[in-house]
Amino acid sequence: MRDDDAALLPRLGDAIAGQLATGTVKGLACLLVAWICSSWIALDTAFGTFAIALAISYLLSEILGAIIVRPIVLKERRPNPGGVLYVVLPFVVSIMVSFAAAYAVTSSLRDSSFVTVLVAACNAAEILWIKPWVPGPSPEEMAAKFNEFKAMTKDHFADDVAEVKRRARERTREQYYAKKAREEAKRLKKQKRDEDQR
Repeated sequence: MRDDDAALLPRLGDAIAGQLATGTVKGLACLLVAWICSSWIALDTAFGTFAIALAISYLLSEILGAIIVRPIVLKERRPNPGGVLYVVLPFVVSIMVSFAAAYAVTSSLRDSSFVTVLVAACNAAEILWIKPWVPGPSPEEMAAKFNEFKAMTKDHFADDVAEVKRRARERTREQYYAKKAREEAKRLKKQKRDEDQR
């Protein structure tokens, strides 16, 4: 990959931050569902411990998901390269990591399974909603769209820009002549005062 191509792609840290942002929303949604379900599903641990297990599960699975798909992003030179591997790898990792992290926190197969089902269901809903298997635009395509939008905006507002520039020139000219007139008036006043003193 060329250096300029790499510069157009989001850095790994940015990708992880984005994953954590969406993971926070999904985690809160899962926590709400878990709290609603806890009224008829008995947990082996306290709900607070369950919530910690869910948070750790999402934290680890989102970070690992971003790291795992990074080689695909770099190879395809697209922030969203699409394809089966791009979708399946992070999904499978999230299931495995969620179960392991939840079991490490709760030591309960039932609670770990519940966390895993919640994470899998929420991630599956996200996948169906945003359709990440469809390749997104390449950096070059995004740059071309941006340049096209910039050119269209420039054409659209060309008359307005010309009018603003014309008014600015007129205002500058008026200010210049007003200043010159004030200076001339001061000069004449001083000259008259000097003549009166003689």
